[in-house]
Amino acid sequence: MRSCLALFISIFKMKKFIYVLDVLAIFARLLKGERVEGVLYLDKDTHVLTFKAWNRKAPKHSKRRKLSDLDCGWLGETDRHIIRYERFPKSVGVSRIMTLMDDDNAQSKETLIDLAIMDAA
Repeated sequence: MRSCLALFISIFKMKKFIYVLDVLAIFARLLKGERVEGVLYLDKDTHVLTFKAWNRKAPKHSKRRKLSDLDCGWLGETDRHIIRYERFPKSVGVSRIMTLMDDDNAQSKETLIDLAIMDAA
């Protein structure tokens, strides 16, 4: 059962009743100091102004698990993705960076092969 509250607001000498849906949840958010965003609309059935708060939740990030450390980065996984992160200093030079990229790529491939063998066993 949803709780409802009628507010009486006097704005610019106009008196309006506003029905607030889910008043307990809204007041709990207000007491925590949170901002309550929502929509104010005219109900089709009752023709009364009604306020309905949006139930916004922060997105949940999946947990990352580090598979191995590379020379210039790391290899990790989430529920849906394999992640490889690398960072190289510019002072090393382009030819050395390309060699490091190849080395890290080979090391990443070896790690993934090892994981596939462990999962199969």
